[in-house]
Amino acid sequence: MTSEPDMLPNVSSLPAWLVPSVYLNWSEDWLGEAVAIASRSHEHRLPGGADGPQRGDVVVTVVGSEPGIVAAVELMGTSQGEDWVSDEVFGPDKPVVWDDLFNGAAAYARSSGWLPQEHARLVLDGIAHQYKHGATGTLDAGNCETDELSPNLHVLRLLGHKQVAGTDLRREERCASCERFVDVMQLRPHDDGAHTGHTGERPLAELIEQTFLLCAPCHALLHPHAVLSQRAQMRPACPSCGQRGATKRIVWGQAIHDNMKLEPDVVYGGFDTPVPTPDWYCPECHANFSSGAVSQRALGDLPEAVPVGAGAVGTPANGEDLWVPEV
Repeated sequence: MTSEPDMLPNVSSLPAWLVPSVYLNWSEDWLGEAVAIASRSHEHRLPGGADGPQRGDVVVTVVGSEPGIVAAVELMGTSQGEDWVSDEVFGPDKPVVWDDLFNGAAAYARSSGWLPQEHARLVLDGIAHQYKHGATGTLDAGNCETDELSPNLHVLRLLGHKQVAGTDLRREERCASCERFVDVMQLRPHDDGAHTGHTGERPLAELIEQTFLLCAPCHALLHPHAVLSQRAQMRPACPSCGQRGATKRIVWGQAIHDNMKLEPDVVYGGFDTPVPTPDWYCPECHANFSSGAVSQRALGDLPEAVPVGAGAVGTPANGEDLWVPEV
């Protein structure tokens, strides 16, 4: 094995019997750890000291409650937990359900330490299997009020943030309902699956997509409604035509990539943010306006329309739903 940490082989390429040991790091601070891993923050720290993982060991970090979510599988680059080489194959973009890795996994709930050799092999094989074939969640649709499940939903949404929104996690995110920026640590997870008609187990990717982060007041109001329904009712009426429930938020400063999964029901205005900055677009009368200003109707022939990502809004073929900037 080479002496350079960044040249260590990928965990997925290491047969379990060649790995010196697998260290299970089941974090008590499930929310803080999930935020740190999802945002690639240095706040993500592995257990250190003489009894911590050593160079060449594999560390499996689990967050959330039982059954838990495997948030990261990392290969130690130095001794005593001081540095690691993240495994890009099994990073936070591919969370797996811990309970599905092997029978008896519940015995390790909320504990940290070395896994026995036979369990270490089963865990690594289980992670590889879930990565290849996908995983299904065991959470009942819409059941986000139960304390034991709430951490799992929160963790899934945070770890899947880039996969869902196409952007890196920030310490403040918009509430999915009222769309105010709220500290991530204050947001509540909401499983919107009950409003999709799905029952039973759902693929993990689908479970992530149906989990939203909401501020506490919105979450208290939400359960009789789907997220998009409540969001539409909370958006401002167009001051130009008076239409309510149809206005769309304009998202500025975000580049659009081909493989990016776009947020629903918003308009992407482009990377350059104009001044003054309109916050809302009305697809009925094509007005754009800020939250506290009178709208301005887009008139005349404009040089160029801001492109709207496919799937972000229901854009008709004739282009009537395209937002265009003021000039």
